[in-house]
Amino acid sequence: MAMMSGQRWPDFSARSTEPEWMDTQSIGLVDFAECLADLETVNTVTRAAAPTMAFLEAATAGWPDGAVLRVADLGYGQGAMLRRIHLWAQARGLRPRLTGVDLNPQCRALAKARTPDGMEIDWHEGDLFDWAPAEPPHIIISALFTHHLPDADVVRLLRWQDETASHGWFVNDLHRHWLAWAGFRAMASTAGWHRFVQHDGALSVRRAFVKRDWETMLETAAIGDAAIRWHIPFRLCVGRLKGAPAPA
Repeated sequence: MAMMSGQRWPDFSARSTEPEWMDTQSIGLVDFAECLADLETVNTVTRAAAPTMAFLEAATAGWPDGAVLRVADLGYGQGAMLRRIHLWAQARGLRPRLTGVDLNPQCRALAKARTPDGMEIDWHEGDLFDWAPAEPPHIIISALFTHHLPDADVVRLLRWQDETASHGWFVNDLHRHWLAWAGFRAMASTAGWHRFVQHDGALSVRRAFVKRDWETMLETAAIGDAAIRWHIPFRLCVGRLKGAPAPA
């Protein structure tokens, strides 16, 4: 097997099952905030939000001014995506009703602290499968979330969000590829990002998916009409629009 910097080149033919530090190691709130800040920098540099925003544009095409838009974000981190959506929805003439769902209480604390008082976003702490919203979200989104799950839980998630969202859902995640892995390692080392970001970011690529993975999981979940699309740089996104009518 090929070598790189004295280390064995990983096998990219299948998903890694090695756990990420963020999922297994405790970390103080200040340290965790620094980690998420660097992760947000990564997302900004790689234009990670663009595919999700494009999906929301398509999902709300033709919606009238003043329509309510309910969006749920799974694994929201420090909440940057929902704050972006809130500003976008208002500029679009929609009334945002946004909910973040995350297991980590530190995420809730940081998201609340970073959210202006004028943004009414519900930061929910708990297991998403136990979440019972009073009204179903129109759209369910997630970013860099599904690669944390084993395949069986991804299938469960696909079924759950397909049953829960009234208008559609969108999964924004990584493409498992050696170039993405090597490129991230070089970029993270040069930038000197947080140790968790350097370790988990490279591991995330190895835990991520190729198109065939998604095809198999969608087939297992009995979802036949979802779209799988690749986005620069090395994002593999899966989404489904249900064709439901625009809300009044």
